[in-house]
Amino acid sequence: MITKKKVRAPLSPEIRRSNAKKKEKVRFVLSQTGMYLVLVLFALLILIPFIFAVSTSFTSPENIFDFKWIPSPVDIGNYDKLFSENNVWGAFLNTFLYTVPTTIIGTFCSALCAYSCARMKWPGRRIVYYLILATMVIPGVITLMPSYVLFVNFYRWYGTPLPIIIPGMFGSAGAMFFLHQYFKTLPKELEEAAEIDGTGRLRIFLTIILPLSIPAVLTQFILAFNGAYNDYMTPLLYVGTNPDLFTIQLLVSGLSTSHNKQYTLLMAGAITALLPTFVLYVACQRFFVDGIAMTGLKE
Repeated sequence: MITKKKVRAPLSPEIRRSNAKKKEKVRFVLSQTGMYLVLVLFALLILIPFIFAVSTSFTSPENIFDFKWIPSPVDIGNYDKLFSENNVWGAFLNTFLYTVPTTIIGTFCSALCAYSCARMKWPGRRIVYYLILATMVIPGVITLMPSYVLFVNFYRWYGTPLPIIIPGMFGSAGAMFFLHQYFKTLPKELEEAAEIDGTGRLRIFLTIILPLSIPAVLTQFILAFNGAYNDYMTPLLYVGTNPDLFTIQLLVSGLSTSHNKQYTLLMAGAITALLPTFVLYVACQRFFVDGIAMTGLKE
């Protein structure tokens, strides 16, 4: 017996479009779910050590091996001991004196260099620009020994904070490159109108370019400040063993040896040292995000 196959009627265009939209919506939901799961996983990998450090800092030394995510009872004795037995405020003052002027002047110099390479025409500017960028591929460890010999034997700066302060005031190639890309996105008509009025280049930079570039400049200030604030090797090399010149990083590092490996005290010092950079990032987060998002949109 021969059976006839049923032939399905073709779907109408409206039904096909509806099915396509449903499939597209399902794919979108699945992709978004997977992306957020990955982001949550990475966020946990970052947050768990931080939460561990905070919890440990509020744990008494006797209960260090009985770890709890929420310590019970909460012990603030580590912070009390940290501030009473160590010159924490002096270390903070030294750190800010070493980093804030250096970061401000260095960011300004980087912006000047970036402006001259991005907005001004002068012979050899591209060669100079690419030579400056080429220094970014040189590892810092390569220049560590020559710099040490220069600062110690030639300038006689050992035991002073000058090797920490002076080099950073000349800016950095990374900041110059970042700001160069940002300056390229600004309209040239603003400068042309100012030049017609007889405004000089320096005044154009200070009154037009710099105010328009606040997000990018603040972004570089935050990055440079974090790098200088968290620098451990440079103060260790040049400050020596003078505790009056210690930065907060040197003081926290010394807690692991001067107090017989009291990890609760060490965690309290680490959390205390973290607070200034955390507050700075929270206060400038909007500018930081805008500066990153708006850089490199136009070459």
